[in-house]
Amino acid sequence: MGQIIARRHATPLRHRNAATHLRIFAPLIPALWLAACLPSADRPRADAQPKLDPIAFFAGYTEGRGALHKLVGNSQPLSVSSVGRKLPGGGLRLDQLLHLEGEAVRERRWTIWPMGKGRFTGSLTEAVGPVEAAVQGNRMTIRYATEDYRVRQTLTLGMDGIVHNRLDIYKWGLNVARLDERIARKSPAT
Repeated sequence: MGQIIARRHATPLRHRNAATHLRIFAPLIPALWLAACLPSADRPRADAQPKLDPIAFFAGYTEGRGALHKLVGNSQPLSVSSVGRKLPGGGLRLDQLLHLEGEAVRERRWTIWPMGKGRFTGSLTEAVGPVEAAVQGNRMTIRYATEDYRVRQTLTLGMDGIVHNRLDIYKWGLNVARLDERIARKSPAT
C-alpha cells in the first residue's frame, strides 16, 4: 500500500506546469545558445569552401551527367561534353554537345566575359538577350531568357572539385522543369 501512495504523489514530467519546466531548463538556455554559435566539426566553415572561377574550371574538357525532371512527363537522362577555350581579354568560349535521352544531339555555345566584382555577362546559343551571371564564393548564379522560358541556373563547386548544376526552367512564373547535373573536369585548362 505504501508503494501506491508514493506513486500517486510523484508528479510525472508531462504533468508539471510551465513554470516548473522553465525552472528546470532555464539554466541550460545560455549553454545551448553558445553551442549553436560555435563552429561544428561536421559543418563546413564558409571560408573552407572552394572558390569557383568559372573561366578556369571550364577551360579545357568537362563532362556532365544528370537528368532533366519535367513537371509533366518522365525524367530524361542527360550527358554533356564541353570544350572551353580562354579568349583574349579574359573571356571564355564553351562549345557543348548535349545528349538528352530520346532526342537528337544538340550543339550550343556559351561565351562569357568577366565584368568585375564577381559579375559576368555573355551569350548562349538559345538565349534571347544577354546572359547575366554572378559568382559568390563557390557558387555561380546564371540568368537568361529563351524564346519560351526564363532560366535560372546555379553552379556550386564542391570540395571534391565537382560542379553541381541546378537549372530551373520557368514558364508563366511556374517552374516547369529542373535539371540536376554533376560536371567534372577531364583535362587541365587550355
